[in-house]
Amino acid sequence: MNLCLYEDIEAASFGPLTLLRPVFALRCGIFTLAEKLALAFPESRLHFLVRPHLEEWTRQLYPDAELFELPAEETLFINGRLCMTDDEVLHFLAASPQEVSYVSQGILFAAKVRGERVKHVVRHLREGDPDRAFEDVRFPAEVQAFLARSGADLVRWSPRQILQDARYLFEGGVIQGAVESGAHLLKAEAIHVARGSRVMAGAVLNAEGGPIVVRENATVEPLAYVEGPAAVGEGAIVRAGAKIRGGTSIGPVCRVGGEVAETVFQGYANKQHDGFLGHSFVGEWVNLGANTNNSDLKNTYTNVRTFRSARDFLEKKGEDSGQLMLGLQIGDFTKTGISTSFTTGASVGIGCNLYGTEIMPAYVPSFVWGTPGAFQEHRIDPMVATAERAMERRKVALATELDSLLRRAHEETRNDRELFLDAMASTRREPQA
Repeated sequence: MNLCLYEDIEAASFGPLTLLRPVFALRCGIFTLAEKLALAFPESRLHFLVRPHLEEWTRQLYPDAELFELPAEETLFINGRLCMTDDEVLHFLAASPQEVSYVSQGILFAAKVRGERVKHVVRHLREGDPDRAFEDVRFPAEVQAFLARSGADLVRWSPRQILQDARYLFEGGVIQGAVESGAHLLKAEAIHVARGSRVMAGAVLNAEGGPIVVRENATVEPLAYVEGPAAVGEGAIVRAGAKIRGGTSIGPVCRVGGEVAETVFQGYANKQHDGFLGHSFVGEWVNLGANTNNSDLKNTYTNVRTFRSARDFLEKKGEDSGQLMLGLQIGDFTKTGISTSFTTGASVGIGCNLYGTEIMPAYVPSFVWGTPGAFQEHRIDPMVATAERAMERRKVALATELDSLLRRAHEETRNDRELFLDAMASTRREPQA
């Protein structure tokens, strides 16, 4: 059977996190959304339907998958924003001998389609009309499923997803890597240390609150404390003295130190030094300077509001996240200087270079350079050159397709950025009372 993950119009609501990737490539728990579904249906042939400008880059991200024409065979279509649902629902869907579909909170998120109808479905999904695509498939009663609508949802659901995802890696504790004498494993039966990984002397892994997964070739350095549920991705390093609180998912090839709580690192990000990061989502190739901090709880103990655009931010039209605790959402290739601080629920775009001791605004568009009071545009050519150098340090080449996406995103975000920069410049010119 074919398994096809598709994007709908809500993929754009993730702001900077989906400027350079399809929505199902985002991480929640141990795995990305696509990886979860591939594990749930290991015998299926994987296909993707993505926004047109992402097709070539998605082909590079998933070289074994097919992106364009699906064969006229029975296909299970699943919305790429699906974060979790009961296993029984998806397994029933796959095993059903007839066409069937599922909705959650009025949104169709999965449908099994006969081969002769696949072409019709694909055409309308490419047109952004899933209702039309599945109009002839009978709708059953609603089921409980969770379709993410923002990075905030991924942060909120990640701790319980670590619990759910861990079952794919081990049943009970499995110590395959090196755990040095002097390392302490609390509730070792809930700890997985994969081959090639290393837990050094003096490190403490405490799985009393949930499983801990240390994946292949990862390292937990001396005196680091990791509290479950938590995941340390392939080739990642937890620095000496780090405090990794429960609910944190560290993606591949990250370097993480200081104090971190319930935060998702997509991958290839650096937070090497002291500083607090809580209830946040960190994109790829992000570098957080020493003592970068964020707030994840308002002093009024009320729900955190977030902003999706410069206009919303300037007009103070924040959106209620529904969450009491929410920190920073920061896009790919953004860097911060020493002692940079972010307010509760802040959103920062891709390709930024931010520094200074003043607290950053709650919304910073993509490709912004500078400090509060002196922001300017981060020009695309030097930004790409810096990205290329940063990637070379991890022995990764900047692909032509990613270069093109960065340049497209620079143009796509221009109006949002100019509105923000003009407003910030006007604020600077206002006379002091």
